[in-house]
Amino acid sequence: MEKQQTILAMYSGGLDSLGMLYELLTGSDYTNYHIHVHHVHNINIEDRHKAEALAVQLALTELKDLGFVFSYSESQISSPMYGNYFLFDTDTMNFFAGFISSVNKDIVKIAFGMNKQDKNHFIEERIKRGSKILSAFTEVKKIYPVLGLSKEEIFDSLPLSLKDKFWSCRHPTYTETNINSCGVCTTCVSLKETKIWDFLYSPKQG
Repeated sequence: MEKQQTILAMYSGGLDSLGMLYELLTGSDYTNYHIHVHHVHNINIEDRHKAEALAVQLALTELKDLGFVFSYSESQISSPMYGNYFLFDTDTMNFFAGFISSVNKDIVKIAFGMNKQDKNHFIEERIKRGSKILSAFTEVKKIYPVLGLSKEEIFDSLPLSLKDKFWSCRHPTYTETNINSCGVCTTCVSLKETKIWDFLYSPKQG
């Protein structure tokens, strides 16, 4: 029996990557592929890996409850500060994507979450560097399933049960019982301009 071709979904736990994963599991372009989900616990000064890890597990549990079938693995890397810099997600995710794809020959595509608003010089330079890291391991090509959508459109594409199962804040704060968004990082500020913030943080009625 011929093995099913696999798409490797590099899943950070953010909104873009959740939308990417949901599109892979529901989109007609991907019905003939097995989806393998991989999450990197990227430990650095931002300290958001714990919030992302919780979001990942909540979302994956819900996706399984919705009847979707996929496999899962995870990696961990700790990145110290060198001056004002540390390894970005694009670096670590491309590194592990390259390694996994070089070992698992069933993988024919590597999916990343990126939306149509992710177009500025800084992000483009990170993408180029990430592609160089990936190409050191494999020639498997990247795909961006939700690249044509805005963050709000990605949010709208999700079922209600998934709409609160992602993490976006870059500088979360932790208490014994809660994980809180900082409200002032660039991601929080951008979300405040959308209905997404109101859905997540406005007091619920009833």
